[in-house]
Amino acid sequence: MIDILKKYNKPFMQNYSHGDTNNAEVFQYTNCNSNLILTAPHSTRSFCNKQEKCADLYTGAIVKYLGEQNNISTIVRTKFTPYKMLISDWIAQNNIAQHYFLDIHGFNQNIGYDICLGIGEFEERDYPYLQNIIQISAKYGLKTIINHPNYCGIKGLTGRYQKLFNKPNVIQIEINKPLRDFFQYPDMVKNISIPFLTEVINLYKD
Repeated sequence: MIDILKKYNKPFMQNYSHGDTNNAEVFQYTNCNSNLILTAPHSTRSFCNKQEKCADLYTGAIVKYLGEQNNISTIVRTKFTPYKMLISDWIAQNNIAQHYFLDIHGFNQNIGYDICLGIGEFEERDYPYLQNIIQISAKYGLKTIINHPNYCGIKGLTGRYQKLFNKPNVIQIEINKPLRDFFQYPDMVKNISIPFLTEVINLYKD
């Protein structure tokens, strides 16, 4: 597993995490005809708030691996662009907004949590699987919070999807660095992160 993750990670890490700037498309969509789509909108560096944003390291590789292992569709950013290119706009333009989305992000802030769940401006009761995800988190000993104090998802895919389509179909899952860094913490990724996310994915297969 770890060797596969490292292999998948190489294209995102090249050019100082700018990805392959020769790619024709900013986002790569692997369509498995699933109701759920996993996304990694910051798998490479991106342009946000008029400046270059660091990549959410390892999220692209994790999403690609989970998609392949679970036959789930995925969208990953493949390269940096010196202009704003939002995954929410890409989803709308490509007519796939009827799906559910788990939007995978990373965070490095010292806020005392392992997993941060972002639900934008909707209520917790609007999400049928939210409490299940929290229960799965507890099973793996992960400290979880909803809409943490520094949460920016209202401006990201979750919030923009809600404004465009008025549906609670997107949950942003932010993962702290040790839970996604398969170079420094391979056992944690193998035994906690991947099984946790796999169980979450299975909620949407019912």
